[in-house]
Amino acid sequence: MALLCWTVVLLAGVACSSAELGSQTSVEKYPSLAQVENRAGELWLQHCVASVLTSYHVLSTAQCFSGVNYSDRNSRIRAGTSYRGTEGIVREVYRVYIHPDFGQLENDGDIAVVRLQVALTLGDTVKQALILGQGIYLPTGLALTLVSWGTTTEGGSTGNENLYELNLYTIDDEDCLVTYLELNDVPNNTVTENMFCAGLRDSQGRDLDSSDVGAPLFYSGVTMGIISFGVSDGEDSVPVVSTAIASYSNWIVEMARY
Repeated sequence: MALLCWTVVLLAGVACSSAELGSQTSVEKYPSLAQVENRAGELWLQHCVASVLTSYHVLSTAQCFSGVNYSDRNSRIRAGTSYRGTEGIVREVYRVYIHPDFGQLENDGDIAVVRLQVALTLGDTVKQALILGQGIYLPTGLALTLVSWGTTTEGGSTGNENLYELNLYTIDDEDCLVTYLELNDVPNNTVTENMFCAGLRDSQGRDLDSSDVGAPLFYSGVTMGIISFGVSDGEDSVPVVSTAIASYSNWIVEMARY
């Protein structure tokens, strides 16, 4: 089993880009990307996104592996493919480690390490993610790259069959908190110090696709966070909220030893 590595990166200089719309990419460029699939009758459907940690472990959100209807036998991981629901390597879930804080304060602690029944074969299209070291927090305006199979158009209801990347920028935490507190019709809207917010450069928001939950946000190839929640049909005016990896790096490394 390959060992998990975390890294410390220097967050100096905020890069800007004119690309506000998603563009098609490939798993060869982002080989740590994996799909979380759930069984629906005879079908398996992409439900969330995960990141490869070791040959036996992936990282995602706790909400993707919990709930009254969740069962390990109805969940699996597909890695090594750019395409939704086809090709690549499929592995069944053996055990899920959910952070003990999850459920105590709305979406706080929304992170899970998933152990697979059979090891992934690491190679050109399946590689371990680099994760940010413990206690390193992000400045406002930092350019990040979201990679996922979610929709790339505002208000879209169907995810893309291909892997896409999108430039987002970190939003001031206090501004983000105020935005969510004003949304009385959005449940579980507390933004904590274990999260960070991101949106498009011009609108400061990002319409949420539920298929994006668990999707990583990269800076210089390092996973900074994973999408936790947001507002669907938010007209790109409300930021998406990510679980901050830096709050849980030590816990992730510890869980990936089992």
